[in-house]
Amino acid sequence: MEVCVDNLESALAAYDGGAIRIELCSDLNAGGLTPSIGLLNEIRKRLPKFIIYVMIRCRSGDFIYDDYDLCVMEEEIQLFSKYNVDGYVFGALNPNGTIHLEALKRLIKHVPNDKSMTYHRAFDFVSNWKQAIDQLVELGFKRILTSGLEKNAYYGRKLIRQMTEYANKRILIMPGCGIDIGNLETILTETGVTEFHASARIKRLSTMIYKNPNVNIDNDFDGVHVTDKEKVKMMVTIYNKVTKRL
Repeated sequence: MEVCVDNLESALAAYDGGAIRIELCSDLNAGGLTPSIGLLNEIRKRLPKFIIYVMIRCRSGDFIYDDYDLCVMEEEIQLFSKYNVDGYVFGALNPNGTIHLEALKRLIKHVPNDKSMTYHRAFDFVSNWKQAIDQLVELGFKRILTSGLEKNAYYGRKLIRQMTEYANKRILIMPGCGIDIGNLETILTETGVTEFHASARIKRLSTMIYKNPNVNIDNDFDGVHVTDKEKVKMMVTIYNKVTKRL
């Protein structure tokens, strides 16, 4: 189980719950952006041997990156390469839904050879998934995070199975998006994957007592979404049960 996290509390919960690694981001509500080095360092102080993959995504929105965006992401990879990270998560597309090979080559050039690379959910916007898999294998990516080109991995589970069979162990297909305790067993059983990605989050209500009546407080301010250790434990238990059965 890979857990996507955007704060220290969630990273510790993922570790305590039995996850094998984290995808470290900022702003999961935007789909995950590049995290701060300060957050990485605080996690490393407490979890020196835990596997950490860092999201490299300089802004929210689509995955069509211009030269400005790519310059920022190149710089981000170079900065994180000075620290103890185990892998990078990034992606880029052309407007026609094909993999932006040149953009990826620019970014890969800065990734140390011993670091793993995951292509993130930009994959769910590709126009030809078989071609995309072949290209990512050629570029050296180790895994693809995908919902099976659907709004969540449960709805995309049949295509994820096809992707896994087509990849034929050349690259890992890792389902993610909308995976929870209620649907995990079905997704694992029907796809045959060996890894999965989830946030296992709950909403911890804010301790703020004073409410300013002149400010419209929406759901972004009444609590914090954090990974729940017990949810991680339950999902790891489901994973272990299914993989033993298969």
